[in-house]
Amino acid sequence: MSSETPVSEQKRTIGIVALGYWSAALTNGALRVIVPVYFASIGVSISKIAFLFFLFKFAEIFAPLGIGVMLNRWGYKRTFITGLAIHSVISTFYMVPGFVFLYIERFVRGMLYMADISAVYVKHFSAKEKQRFLINMILGLKEASKGLGMIGGGLLIALFTIENTLLIFASLTAISALCALHYLLDMREKVRLPVMKIWGAADGKIKTLGLSFGLLNGALDAWGVVVLPVYLTQKMGVTPAFVGAVMMAEYILQGLIVTLFSKFANLVWEPRRILVLVGLFLVPVSLIFTFATTLSAFLTTVFVFMFLFSIAMVYYNHLMLDFASEEKTSLDLATYTTLSNVFKPIGVIGSGFLAESLGYDWAFYFAAFLSLISACTCLALPKGPTDSAIAFALDRKSAL
Repeated sequence: MSSETPVSEQKRTIGIVALGYWSAALTNGALRVIVPVYFASIGVSISKIAFLFFLFKFAEIFAPLGIGVMLNRWGYKRTFITGLAIHSVISTFYMVPGFVFLYIERFVRGMLYMADISAVYVKHFSAKEKQRFLINMILGLKEASKGLGMIGGGLLIALFTIENTLLIFASLTAISALCALHYLLDMREKVRLPVMKIWGAADGKIKTLGLSFGLLNGALDAWGVVVLPVYLTQKMGVTPAFVGAVMMAEYILQGLIVTLFSKFANLVWEPRRILVLVGLFLVPVSLIFTFATTLSAFLTTVFVFMFLFSIAMVYYNHLMLDFASEEKTSLDLATYTTLSNVFKPIGVIGSGFLAESLGYDWAFYFAAFLSLISACTCLALPKGPTDSAIAFALDRKSAL
């Protein structure tokens, strides 16, 4: 597809996809701060707040398969626009009193998994040698966008009501949807597997990769979703705006590391070894949280964890596209992201109950355990550099 589409249209397409994905990430980032800080301030328990995020993370398990089928059947453009439009509409649910509509909003927003929608565009609307950087740039700066949403949400919730704050973010995804409606290119895949055969048709490598990343995501969410903002406000005594600033810096750092490291990293190094080492390093880092009793020590540990996680993410993103087939990209990525999301709700709800019943330290023990299992799972990945990495290295050598 990339060879048939003019370069200018390829760039415009990737730009519009990035704009839409990042606008959705802004809202998700804002909610990461707004929901725990606001509801904790009105006396809602940690476990109930954790359940709101559990619904979001639980929906993410099923979202990739649903999104993959929609991409495969509906086409890329219609699926992308529909996702952004729903993102905007459900932000108005915070205007309804009670928790019923919040439960619906949390679950539906979790189903709107925009990562796969963006990845298929990179796979088919960019040159092979640029895909490694573009996918890490889009997914990495998505984290930075999420970080901006966090500080924006922390500041806006201090000035406006939660309803008006969410309306501001809803307008941004609505604008992105309108841009996509007018300018985004479309594509429809030829291979259409029956839904029940999608799982079996995916290669074992991409399943192992997704499971490993899922465990690592679970380790991050075990302390980073509910425990972090509540711990900082209730134990460290910081303000919601400060929490938003910390989470903003955390994800902007992740976005910059992923983007820059993907450009300069030597992917001819054995990815399996690097992923195993990073997973093992994150075990003691998770345990250090329990000894970080001062604010500076705690925040230092947060950023060390995010630095190592970001390095691993570069290799996961690269291998994700490398293992996905050309003919059924959306369905292969649906399998991968389903597995990469399966431990997120477990990390969130498990850490919420552990923190409430046994103390915050047990949330950090849980993160260490998941990091260890992730490292062990990576041992099942193929040894050596990937075929595309070898080809890319040979091309560079011949060019020199």
